[in-house]
Amino acid sequence: MLLASLAAGGMTPARAALYDITFNDGSGNVGTGQIDVESANNCNYACAGSLTVTSGGAAGNWSLYTSAGTCAYPGYLYSPSGGYIYNNAVYLGGTNPEYPTTNPLLDYYGLLFTQSNGNELNLWGNADGSYTLGGNVNGWQNFNVQISFENTAITPVPEASTWLAGAFLLVPIGAGTIQSLRRQARSKTA
Repeated sequence: MLLASLAAGGMTPARAALYDITFNDGSGNVGTGQIDVESANNCNYACAGSLTVTSGGAAGNWSLYTSAGTCAYPGYLYSPSGGYIYNNAVYLGGTNPEYPTTNPLLDYYGLLFTQSNGNELNLWGNADGSYTLGGNVNGWQNFNVQISFENTAITPVPEASTWLAGAFLLVPIGAGTIQSLRRQARSKTA
């Protein structure tokens, strides 16, 4: 019973991090988003997220598709329309098994984003470290833009605890500075 509990506990996802996505292909396709990256069974995967394309051929709000699950490279899943393959795997810390030289955060299958009307966007990594955003938008795979690495960022969101720890470290420093200034002012008046 104890071994079963420990084994089940080892399979429970643990929070890894939030990552912001920003892109601008220089041709009018611009967007931002965020994914929640979790860890389980020695893999990192996007378990929730959204993408807002503010201009271009895929403008609108998109949700990360996770209904079919996730898997790591070389595994993949088919999108609901069958138009894309994806796995929602995210490779943190330079560990992309498909592209070990350039180590983009996504492999060739990447992330799948959908809309309630059946539209799909697939964001995947390329061998040169760039990303491609392809889409089935009001038709069959009619949106495909290359997003260069320089104009795309998938970056960790600073955790609130990190900011709070920094703020609490500043309180004693600030208090010490105020006390020092008061002592200096008193010595000048004395």
